[in-house]
Amino acid sequence: MSLISFCLLDLVLYTYGVISAPRIPSHIEGIALPLDFMVGIPLGFYLLVVRPRRLTLLSVMPVIWLGYALSALALGAPDAGILPALLSALIPVELAIAARECLKIARTFKTAKAKSPDPMVWFRETMLYLVRKDAAASMTAAELSVWHYALLSWRKKPYALPSEREFSYHNAGGYMNMILGLALAFPVEIVAVHLLVSQWSVPAAIVITALSAYAAVWLMGDARARILRPIVVGKGSVRLECGIQMEVVIPVSNIEMVALSDNELGPIEESDRLNYGTFYHPDAWLVTKSPVEVRTLLGAKRVRAIGVSVDDPKALAAAIKEATE
Repeated sequence: MSLISFCLLDLVLYTYGVISAPRIPSHIEGIALPLDFMVGIPLGFYLLVVRPRRLTLLSVMPVIWLGYALSALALGAPDAGILPALLSALIPVELAIAARECLKIARTFKTAKAKSPDPMVWFRETMLYLVRKDAAASMTAAELSVWHYALLSWRKKPYALPSEREFSYHNAGGYMNMILGLALAFPVEIVAVHLLVSQWSVPAAIVITALSAYAAVWLMGDARARILRPIVVGKGSVRLECGIQMEVVIPVSNIEMVALSDNELGPIEESDRLNYGTFYHPDAWLVTKSPVEVRTLLGAKRVRAIGVSVDDPKALAAAIKEATE
């Protein structure tokens, strides 16, 4: 059963239970309704949605608490019927499930951290365990990585093996100059806009200020990621990255050419390209013989040409040419 179908079915059951509660004797409804809402529907959710998709058991807990809230609403009080007894029985079970799942999450994170020095990998592997969807895991991992890079990465060095050649790209196209300019303007802009908007609405001013602060953290995190995640040419492969936005590892045997302008690309369809150049003006395109899987913020895509901006595109092209020979 699909998640949407189950949600629609639950909506019907919840609506029927809440509407019919006043018409059923309280001594019956006080037992039947909590059992249906807090045990029956969560059990169905586990059997029909969670288990087939191998989702974490933590996803069942919100369904249980939703059933408790609707039961209290329908029965008129949070201590009506068997609600207190059922809640007392379910809480230890939920705590045991939470402890078990938290240990699994911690082990997944620890394993990912041991395999790679890249925080994006740590968070993505952990989120894949939780949601089992590549797009959702990639988006959540990017958000978590932004905060890591913005707040916890200031003493870190770019990660690369001793045998690999690094090529920076954070200064290409004036990106870092733009970030520095925004860093100088943001504090003044945030304070000025907050004071201006607060004259009409304090809550709106707080929301705008919070969003502005979040945008500042996001830009700072992406800028740090661009420094710490360089493009790397190693033995047998090339790793292209663009901050937290994109990454791909390409075997050198699959590299067809490195184009230093759009005119050198040849007849490659737009659907087979990904442009991650600064302000969409790449100074290097890496063209592959067959499509490769590129991880992006929205999940994986298969393309043949990836455009990036590099501080020294000619040196990158020479290094890749040397690696392919």
